[in-house]
Amino acid sequence: MKVGNLVLLRGTMHSSYGRQGEIGLVIETKLMINRNGYPDAEFSRVMWSETATKIYKTEHLEVVNESR
Repeated sequence: MKVGNLVLLRGTMHSSYGRQGEIGLVIETKLMINRNGYPDAEFSRVMWSETATKIYKTEHLEVVNESR
């Protein structure tokens, strides 16, 4: 996953994401470590068509168009 990719939000069977199934643009990725007992994980900030942004676990996103 890298900045500029178009992604589809898949979520998980336990997620309650309001944008599940929508396509957005990755504008930032970050590896978060030492998360109070949770394993290290990569997160991505995604921008949606109305310029709203939100952070999601990268593993919940599927690349539909890679940036160059």
